[in-house]
Amino acid sequence: MLILFFCFHYAAAQPYYTRVRGAFGADAYGIAPKAAVTAEAAFGYLKKSFWNVQAGVGAITSAHFRSPSVLAALTHCFILNPYKRSSCVPQPGNYLIESYLEAGIGGFLVDRYDNGIYFDQNKQRLLTPSGVAGVRFHIVSQKWIYMLKLRYTPPLLPNELASHAGVGIGVGWR
Repeated sequence: MLILFFCFHYAAAQPYYTRVRGAFGADAYGIAPKAAVTAEAAFGYLKKSFWNVQAGVGAITSAHFRSPSVLAALTHCFILNPYKRSSCVPQPGNYLIESYLEAGIGGFLVDRYDNGIYFDQNKQRLLTPSGVAGVRFHIVSQKWIYMLKLRYTPPLLPNELASHAGVGIGVGWR
């Protein structure tokens, strides 16, 4: 009970950005080897930053490898253009675009075992972790938050399927 009492002011503090409860979107390259449909949720709100978790599913098709893919990422987002306000709803025309610096870790899984039946020797990794660094932009409307993410995602283990950069779009709600 004492911990809740002393930490309550962090949860009740007025943020310097628009909070995102959840979002759906699509990623092209980046953490996803080709493309993926994603869902994300934000948590751990601080005064000028928050944590974000993302998960998605996609598919990989090439001449010698076919597989579904599953991706996940955990990032910490720091606001680049903070502002002070008294209302949680931005005024029309003011502070419409919010920008964030994003850093974290992610990775993707593929099903490498099914391909050994149809093709020669399969050398794909089951799990390929990646670092995540990039910027994200939120266009805030009265009801929705439109997102654009530009990411640099260097793989931490070598994999020919992994991409080093990507883009994502999404729609979130408060």
